[in-house]
Amino acid sequence: MQEDTKSDVYRRFWNELKRRTKSPLTDLTFIFYVFFGVLVFGGLGVWIEVVKTYIPGQSGDMQGIRTALSVFYPALIGAASLQLVLESVRKSETLMSVFAVSALLIMIIAAILLGLIEFFQSSATLVFWASCALSVLGIWVWVVTNADNPDLKTKPNPENASGGDVSRKLKGDVTGFQE
Repeated sequence: MQEDTKSDVYRRFWNELKRRTKSPLTDLTFIFYVFFGVLVFGGLGVWIEVVKTYIPGQSGDMQGIRTALSVFYPALIGAASLQLVLESVRKSETLMSVFAVSALLIMIIAAILLGLIEFFQSSATLVFWASCALSVLGIWVWVVTNADNPDLKTKPNPENASGGDVSRKLKGDVTGFQE
């Protein structure tokens, strides 16, 4: 049996990332879960700060939105990355584990750097837009991680047994078998 070349391994990894990015976005159950579970409920702290900032009579400001975004993406990327590491180790997918750990490290470094920038009040605009970009990255990492999650699929798994009504009389006989 011929051993895969590095380019074959990288091509398969790239194709797997593309598949995990595109395929779940055609499934309505998955899309609803991303929208409601991740964006609405997961980002509830961000939405509360947006409402506080932009509804007249409320006492919010952009610092609250930046803070909410700064805690949204680390939680999302961290949880999704750890889940992907566990799944990849179980399936012996080394490059997917490396991808997950890389996303986790990028998030940790970004969170520290953006936290320092926010603390020293160097560039609020940079913190805001970088947190937005990292939140989008976090949603993508979550999608890649959960692309094969059967609980988020509308269609039944074709590998599941299907043979019709279980109460019907089966063909054949059991002559010769003892109970």
